[in-house]
Amino acid sequence: MNKENTILFLGDVAPYKPYKFKNTFKTVINLECPITRTGSPARDKIILGAKDNYLKDIFNSTLLGVNVGNNHILDYGVKGLDSTIRELKKAGIDYFGLNYVGNNPRIIQFNNIKIAFISAICETTSPIFAYNDINYLSELNPEDIILKVKKIREFVNRVVVCIHWGVEESSYPSTKDILTARRLIDEGVDIVIGSHAHAPQAVEKYKNGIIAHNLGNFIMPEMKNVPSYYDDKGIPHSTFTSRVMLWNRISWGLIIDMETLEFRIKKYMLFSNRVIELPFTPLDKYLKLNKNIFNDTYESIFLKHVERRKFQRKIIDFIYNPHVPQKLKRKS
Repeated sequence: MNKENTILFLGDVAPYKPYKFKNTFKTVINLECPITRTGSPARDKIILGAKDNYLKDIFNSTLLGVNVGNNHILDYGVKGLDSTIRELKKAGIDYFGLNYVGNNPRIIQFNNIKIAFISAICETTSPIFAYNDINYLSELNPEDIILKVKKIREFVNRVVVCIHWGVEESSYPSTKDILTARRLIDEGVDIVIGSHAHAPQAVEKYKNGIIAHNLGNFIMPEMKNVPSYYDDKGIPHSTFTSRVMLWNRISWGLIIDMETLEFRIKKYMLFSNRVIELPFTPLDKYLKLNKNIFNDTYESIFLKHVERRKFQRKIIDFIYNPHVPQKLKRKS
């Protein structure tokens, strides 16, 4: 593996603080929130946003590209998106994922290797695709991606598709997502990178390509009482709190030699204000894909796993914020 040709792919990043992270690889991330102090919050959804741009503090000069194709980048509307793009340009950080000319796909040259980055978002993640009849982001449609790949394949050395998808909290990808990712590799994509699940999922070598079904949260701090579900008047009707579970803290870093497609995986954890690298253990069973993905056993494992994660979160929420029925309160 030649480090000069190597890129580190990381998961979701919400740069709320100047978190510490030691890294010398050129890096690609998913920017999970807008960077803005302006714009109107979107209606009827959980809202994320960073007021200041700490990307340079965290990554120094290692950022090769930032994916802005996700379900939160338009949380503060077009003004919030424009502010984000200004912040990225001001910091000299390239980006992709917007349906502007030359941005989705976006060709980035890295050490004489031309790489096409394509971004798509699954509708199940509750994204905002458009404002005022202008489509800013691309909905996940394998046929559309394949068409883009066919048009650009001869002009580049590598094609990377970043997809925002997956069941939240799940360390298992769904059978449908597995088949979609593999089909994209069959149709000429070299690398598929998944984000959104907030838990790391399997990384697999499939034929001549690489699939990271979900890299997990690289930097996603605990959310406490975040105003959300705004109405037309800009008034929030609820708050959002998400306590960080163990699977939310762990993420994979996928290091790929873009010339040979050799790869290796790192394990990271956000601890306090620092990202640390951890060794792999037998508990990291989700790193490899379950072999029984095409039968009812895998689907049953997947569904039970998701329900178990939901139950575990409910227990933690109850411990931190117990709900005591009114009748019991009166008796006491």
